[in-house]
Amino acid sequence: MTSNSALSQFADLSPEKRQLLFEKIRQKKLNSARRPVNQEPLSAEGNPVHLSPHQATLFPRTADTVSNRLVELSFKGVLQLERLQQKLQQLHAIYPTLGAKLDSTRQQFQVGECPSAELIQLSLDAPDSDSPLSGVRSELQHRQHGHNALHLTLVQQDNQPSRLLLAAHPLLLDSYSLLRLGNQLLAMLFTPVANIELPDQCSQASFANWSQQVLDKKFLANEWSRLAPKSMLEQPEIATSSTSATHTEQLNSEFLLAHLPAGISAKQWLCEAINQCLYSWLSHQDITYWFSDPSLKDSEFENLLGYFPYYVPVQSQKVEGQRFNAASHFANLHTRFSPVSEQLAQSLCQKGSPVPLVHYHWFDVDNADANEFELISAEHISSGLMLAPFEVHIIEQVDNINLSIHFDSDRMGSDQIQFLVRDLLALLKQDTHNDPANRPSLADQLRAIWKDLLQVPDIAPGKSFFELGGHSLQVTEMKFRIKQQLKLDIPISVLYELPTIEKLSSFILATHGNSLGWVPEGQTEEVEEEEGTL
Repeated sequence: MTSNSALSQFADLSPEKRQLLFEKIRQKKLNSARRPVNQEPLSAEGNPVHLSPHQATLFPRTADTVSNRLVELSFKGVLQLERLQQKLQQLHAIYPTLGAKLDSTRQQFQVGECPSAELIQLSLDAPDSDSPLSGVRSELQHRQHGHNALHLTLVQQDNQPSRLLLAAHPLLLDSYSLLRLGNQLLAMLFTPVANIELPDQCSQASFANWSQQVLDKKFLANEWSRLAPKSMLEQPEIATSSTSATHTEQLNSEFLLAHLPAGISAKQWLCEAINQCLYSWLSHQDITYWFSDPSLKDSEFENLLGYFPYYVPVQSQKVEGQRFNAASHFANLHTRFSPVSEQLAQSLCQKGSPVPLVHYHWFDVDNADANEFELISAEHISSGLMLAPFEVHIIEQVDNINLSIHFDSDRMGSDQIQFLVRDLLALLKQDTHNDPANRPSLADQLRAIWKDLLQVPDIAPGKSFFELGGHSLQVTEMKFRIKQQLKLDIPISVLYELPTIEKLSSFILATHGNSLGWVPEGQTEEVEEEEGTL
């Protein structure tokens, strides 16, 4: 029973504080509704690999001849097939679904053994090394799934970069998971398995159980009905596409050096240009595009590999007449839709989308010795299954960005895609803000990185990265962002030990301040420059 004192205190609140209190209570109810009631494992009968509701929805919508998702990692260095197979077996013990086999008759995955990696040695006599490589890619893309739903192929040729190709049934691993699998395999060559972020007491079965329970919650279903874009609820079902054409573009280090504005991340710069470009094409649509947001996955399953179709809808009318800020806009969308991530994903799987899906990934192999291994590029070659007429995949590395656009050639022409890329490159070459004098302070740059990672609109002074919801995966990405944006390779132990903006920026200023052009507070330009080291 509510006391008279509590009622009196509530009556004394201003309307704004009452609304804030209501929102806190609502958020608490939403979070509570996302916690599973039944922790019992699902029965394996009729569902050996425990399909999530999203996978189960899409299986009947896909053709029997669905093609594979394909990722290609090219690098300099020697990788022995036996060593690769050993690391794959270690990961299979952690992710049993990597050994899944497709049962197309029953529309499900069966439990299988660890897939075997294969080695292909391209002939030195080939006049064009791309021609046989294209044949390998095509064969992997269309390989049947009678044995394994995941295939790994190591391609080697003397005096040419080696390539690791990962092909998977598109409903087994999404693009984020397939790239992460490749990253983990390469990282394990240089890092003990114990130091790599891997699942801890979570599995595909537990995720499928949790997801179904969340979908069954009436309160969350009502919340989704309130938040869902009107056009999504009213649109007819959009057919999926299992075959696509691809246009690729690389923004190399010279392009980034010439055009990336000072003081902002490559991600924000590119996302803002893509938003402007797509808005000019699709301003008549209620939703301009869907932006991938893997962090919508519940934190309990953050390290799990699988198929997780999490996106947030970017609506054109919300930013019309305003300057689009990618970091703050995506953070607000994440906050808004995170309570109903399962309902959103399920609706997208059921209906598809008439507008594009945009995926942003980062890829870096930590602890690799440059003398032994050098990553050249990471490319998303094929989607295998598309829920929209076209998808944009961006993979950011430290020194370059690979852009792949997969499109349904029955619904879009290659000339349309070329016009889109031309417009995007023109926007990226606008250098009106590329003035080093406008570079924000170190603390402001770190704060911008944190906002983007944590999907929060602001960071109060003295707040710890972990108090704000940061976890180990995001610490790894923070290390990459600092390396990419500030050109500093900060030990990951330092990021754990100095978890506030103030402590971390003080450390960088003390050790690298002069070499980066920043002067620690209290010093002047007359102080003799001395380059610090970690």
